[in-house]
Amino acid sequence: MRRVAERWAGTAVLLFLARAAAAQVALPGDEPTDPYALPDAPAPPTLPDLTHRALAASLENTFASIQNAAPPGQAQLGRTFGWMERLEVEQALSIRRWYVGVAEQVALGNPLNEGFQMVAGNPEVWGRTLWASQAGLAYGGGLGAVLPAFRRSAGSSTLTQTVAVVRPWDYADFVNGDFILRPFFDVRGIDGRVMLQLRQGIDWDQASGALTSRTTFYIGYRPVELFGLGLEAWEIYLIQAAQRKDDGRAAYAVSASVRLMTRVLTPAVSIVAPIARPLYDAVEAFWAIRLTMSVILEPSASASAVGSTR
Repeated sequence: MRRVAERWAGTAVLLFLARAAAAQVALPGDEPTDPYALPDAPAPPTLPDLTHRALAASLENTFASIQNAAPPGQAQLGRTFGWMERLEVEQALSIRRWYVGVAEQVALGNPLNEGFQMVAGNPEVWGRTLWASQAGLAYGGGLGAVLPAFRRSAGSSTLTQTVAVVRPWDYADFVNGDFILRPFFDVRGIDGRVMLQLRQGIDWDQASGALTSRTTFYIGYRPVELFGLGLEAWEIYLIQAAQRKDDGRAAYAVSASVRLMTRVLTPAVSIVAPIARPLYDAVEAFWAIRLTMSVILEPSASASAVGSTR
């Protein structure tokens, strides 16, 4: 009887320990199969963290010094000031796999020293989905659209051509009165402290039939948990555009950035400069400083609980 009692006692202890271990594993974020247990990465200032936890909002201000191109036969023009503000919000719909977002931006500048002007870009909406692993690999794609909300006067075209080149990958937002589709795909890989992220997209203007290729590549390094260093590079190429010659169709730019990584706030500061000529040769040269303030809100407790049971 004693041996039987000891066996029952041992079995009861093992069952209790197993149940306790199972309960511990089931806590949100601890279970290996928990869909919320994905790494938080220092995302590029231009691109989102592909697997952010819930609601991500970002306010970006870009302050640019622009050297305008001199008209033929005229003396060199002085430098002018350009400013762009972009507000972007993206919401995770389901277990950090499906996202929807909306963005709006405004450009202000003093083109050709003719007085300050302000132009609102057309709003952009998008949805995307992806597959992701806890190891940091993620890939997916989405579809965006620029909605023709504003029709601008002819006088604002100079500002659009000069200030929009500071952010040429979003040149489509400042096209006047056209509906533009923006499909894209994303890839991200994390290896220790190093992160690589790529977005390849195509802009299709429904009215003119223009096609634009846009590529963004980012390499980031996280020396400590609190900071992320990064380098972005862009290529914008007008595959099919109004002008037939190749001059000015391509634009290249680079940006070095430093990002503070906290659980909620992820501000960043970066410097942007073109490589070779800006888009369409609309300006001769520019350099810019970007200040980005991003906020990432946690998912609700109920959402985490639901995610842990999947």
